[in-house]
Amino acid sequence: MKQSIILILILISFNCKTVEKVSEKNAKEYYKTGELKATGLIEEDFSKYSNYRKGLWKEFYKSGKQKESGNYKLDTYTNCCTGGICETYYSYKYGEWLYYHENGKLKAKGIYKIIKKHKKTSCEGGDKINYGVIDNSWKFFDLKGNKIEPTEKNISEIQKRSVLDSWDMTN
Repeated sequence: MKQSIILILILISFNCKTVEKVSEKNAKEYYKTGELKATGLIEEDFSKYSNYRKGLWKEFYKSGKQKESGNYKLDTYTNCCTGGICETYYSYKYGEWLYYHENGKLKAKGIYKIIKKHKKTSCEGGDKINYGVIDNSWKFFDLKGNKIEPTEKNISEIQKRSVLDSWDMTN
């Protein structure tokens, strides 16, 4: 009897533990003309359908010079699907990012500040997602490497790609 109780307790403890499988693989993206566009990690379990970015990513100009580098996190938001409520995946930039001019000189660097932002979804009311924003601690540089005050164009150029959802990452 005592052994049966111990066995039941062991089985219950194993069933109560949830182990999240994190599987990732290296990925490369190419321009239509064949040059390397980006390299980094993607969520392997979903790679058949979309390239959900996670971890360190580097993007390149067609010339081969580095365009940007930094980290992505994978997250979800609630959507309303034909079968009911479903989770939709997206990747967002976080931490320190570096951006470069085509001549190889540093263009901007800074740490994304993570905020909650409203996202319209197929569900009434939408959902809130994590979103990286640029604040006044970011530094911007001209083509010669001199520190400059950023323009709205400089900021919006970087800010517009701080979140990638399934439409941006489809194979």
